[in-house]
Amino acid sequence: MGLFSCGNTRNYLKKYGYGTIALPREGIKPLLMFVKKGDRLTPLGPLTSTFLPGTSPVPTANRHQSAAVSGEQSKSIDAAIGLSILGNVIGALAGSALGLDVAYKKASKVQFEFGEVMEETIDITALDQFLSNGSVTGSIGNFVKQALEKDEVYVAVATLDARQISVQATDSSQVGVKVDVPVIQQIVGGKIAVSSGGAGSSKITYASNTTPLSFGLKVVRLIVDKGKYTTMKTVKPDVGAEAVAAGGGGEAPDVLGPELRFEL
Repeated sequence: MGLFSCGNTRNYLKKYGYGTIALPREGIKPLLMFVKKGDRLTPLGPLTSTFLPGTSPVPTANRHQSAAVSGEQSKSIDAAIGLSILGNVIGALAGSALGLDVAYKKASKVQFEFGEVMEETIDITALDQFLSNGSVTGSIGNFVKQALEKDEVYVAVATLDARQISVQATDSSQVGVKVDVPVIQQIVGGKIAVSSGGAGSSKITYASNTTPLSFGLKVVRLIVDKGKYTTMKTVKPDVGAEAVAAGGGGEAPDVLGPELRFEL
């Protein structure tokens, strides 16, 4: 189960047009391909491993800080679930989570917040030009070839990532639970910096200087006919949003569930 798997947290990024990655992880970047099976998107590899460039270059990514998303908080979730999630996140940041449950033993609910969020995007028009003028490499395997023909291949066009995650813990009376920072630092290890909002604060921030974790994703679906790219469809991040026309073709965009889950 991931950070945004619970029903009361899965609309966390809806207003920004992003789908949520159930378990924040490293390495999700624009131009990464996915295959969709049921309600899951599974990474396939970089776009350039399947499509060869023609007269149009591979789109370049633009990376900038996303002030709008930084500081956005998730809904409160059960502490047992939240600590399991936090353990996975800390593990992805190259730390240890053994013993965290003891440090948070008085917590009933936890709330997550990403800080210093970075957004990485590519221009969809440039992607369309690259695919339209490029070609599918002849060395791709049958699995990818069949997925392309079934229009089951997606490409990341924007991601959100952060190097730090804050956790606000409360007890059953919704009163903040103070957590001992030195104890937490000893548990997670030296590769992760642990800090609090001040004396008596129940908000603890875990930060890595080297490893950003992706937690938001925008994708497009590729439409391929007889081994040739023909067009793409935008993908809405949630079921509840109203469908709108996509581009000039008048087609409604694809709709995925409110979370994008990864089978890894």
